Amino acid sequence: MKIVIGVVLILTFLFQAVAQRFPDRFSTFNPLSEQDGLSSDNGLQWMYSTGGWGEFAAYRGVRDQEHAWLQRLGGYLEMIRIGNGVSLSFLSTIEFIANPHNDIRFNPRAIVWEEGFLYTIRSERNFWQIGYFHRCKHDVDSFLTGTERSLIFGSLQGKFLIPFSTNAGSTQGLFVIRTDLFTIRQDDRIPTSTSQNGLNMKRAIGSFGVIAHVRTQLRDPVFGLYLSAWSSMTAYSGREGLLNRFGALESATLNGGLTSGIAVQGNAHFRIGVTYEYLSDTGIDVIPRHAGLLSFGIVILNPSSMW
Repeated sequence: MKIVIGVVLILTFLFQAVAQRFPDRFSTFNPLSEQDGLSSDNGLQWMYSTGGWGEFAAYRGVRDQEHAWLQRLGGYLEMIRIGNGVSLSFLSTIEFIANPHNDIRFNPRAIVWEEGFLYTIRSERNFWQIGYFHRCKHDVDSFLTGTERSLIFGSLQGKFLIPFSTNAGSTQGLFVIRTDLFTIRQDDRIPTSTSQNGLNMKRAIGSFGVIAHVRTQLRDPVFGLYLSAWSSMTAYSGREGLLNRFGALESATLNGGLTSGIAVQGNAHFRIGVTYEYLSDTGIDVIPRHAGLLSFGIVILNPSSMW
């Protein structure tokens, strides 16, 4: 476990650069991870389970001018379950960002949507996942600034999930290897004269990343500690075509983040923690800008299916 955490921390803090803003970058969904009360029905079952999660945070101290508040909401519908080894789910997540530039210091600035289908299969103790996700980012009230940046970055996604535990099971973790091959790629900017400034999503090829989750139960089982860290590398081409971009690799860049805190535990987890991440392109400004972001917030999730 120490090796896994160490690798992720090194990737997170030493290699801080551009990658795309995935709403699920700090979380991992696995409907097959629950070990207790597994179904004895090995046949096909429809609309097997559903659930959701939420987060609200405030950016303080370390941030840019566009980040003051953050809200994430997500939900899933497990459409098909075959025994305890196969699952097909639909997921949707929204990430809402507000800056402080109005009278109440809560000015809606940008929204990122993510929807997709995820196929999960159990392989002994590990899990394979493959799916397709559509994402789009849009400005809110952009007429006030006279600028706009719209992003669309759909991708074929693959994951390999490796659970682990220590201390007689009181500490549990999940190590994730993640890849995304971008299909739809759009980076529209107003004014158009800025369309070629900085890295452009139209030239994105794909990304490779790692995620580590650790949660430890304290002496009182009601309380625990949690940590999640991620880092990813995104490859960019010198061309914008769908197929010819693979033969013209121009740059490969990395970024990452870390979140940790205390959890009140039960059938749901209520988490209070601090998060830091560095994004060289926040996806908000017309001319791409970097930001180191420090936030304090709360998260509510179902620990049987979410990390």
